[in-house]
Amino acid sequence: MNKPYGKNDNALVAAVRNSDEKAFQILFHRYAEAIYAFLYTRVRSSELARDFVQDVFTRFWSHRHTLDPDQGCKAYLFRIADRLLIDHFRKQGSRTAYQNAMKYSESMAPDLELQITLQDTLQDLPESLRQVFILSRYEGYTYQEIANICEVSVKTIEKRMSEVLKILRDRISI
Repeated sequence: MNKPYGKNDNALVAAVRNSDEKAFQILFHRYAEAIYAFLYTRVRSSELARDFVQDVFTRFWSHRHTLDPDQGCKAYLFRIADRLLIDHFRKQGSRTAYQNAMKYSESMAPDLELQITLQDTLQDLPESLRQVFILSRYEGYTYQEIANICEVSVKTIEKRMSEVLKILRDRISI
């Protein structure tokens, strides 16, 4: 990470506002995985979720001159993702899909806070735990498949998942 920015999102947003591509890349790497997980749970398509992540950051960059460095960028990025979902459902042409998207958006405020807390918690996990959780809960792999991917035993995957779920229960009361 580039030291002048530190870990402060506000400094990164200020730099992005001034068209600093390195700061933009840092924010992308910081939030892309969390936004992907959020989108994937809604569309259940890894390809579509990846496309949406690119769209989120494209919009973020194209509106960089209007960013307020004193406002957090995480909620802003998730709102962009939420708007993309609504547009997606509306473009599907189904009135029912659009109505469901609107209901989803209206009820999203508490869910968005929970999603942000969940993503923050996942970001704080060691890579081995985060990977097991994402492969299981977001990608739908079985423990055996995850064990094969990670080249460890199924018991190790069970233990890691148990650790993740305990951390999540402690941090966000699920």
